[in-house]
Amino acid sequence: MTDQLSLQTLIDRATISDQVYRYTKGLDTRDWELVASVFTDPFHLVAEMLDVDRTVTPKEYLALGPQTFLPGFDATAHINTNQLITLDGDHAHIETKMYACHYINKSEAGQAGELSAQDALTHCNMQMHWEGWLTRQSDGNWLFHKFRMGVAASEGDMNAMRASLSRDKR
Repeated sequence: MTDQLSLQTLIDRATISDQVYRYTKGLDTRDWELVASVFTDPFHLVAEMLDVDRTVTPKEYLALGPQTFLPGFDATAHINTNQLITLDGDHAHIETKMYACHYINKSEAGQAGELSAQDALTHCNMQMHWEGWLTRQSDGNWLFHKFRMGVAASEGDMNAMRASLSRDKR
């Protein structure tokens, strides 16, 4: 492997890793444009928890999941680890683990009795397997043309998702 090829590989891996960071940062800051910016238009979505396996636009994806569920939470933290990035020319594949944390401040929950946790915060956290397939664009950027996510395990109060949907969207 030449020095130039090695440098390009490192640049590509860093760019792909940054795309995952942009995605998670967009989710947690509710910056929907940032989330949409990491996908081709359209792209293929496989989301087990939403029972989706089809081609969608970034706008459709946002309406199916992030814009529907996340605004009702007081705080979220989407953390990814253990990235394995495989490059093959202008195509790449990434496997990572996502830990998706969703929190509601019970004193602001709005409906008494909808949450069963005893502490000041209730949460619904999911350990997810997450993988994506990317293509290098003509400008050198990498975009996801397919991604798949599924829940491996969850903890906390699963009613928090329903409570999030019933809250005012901030």
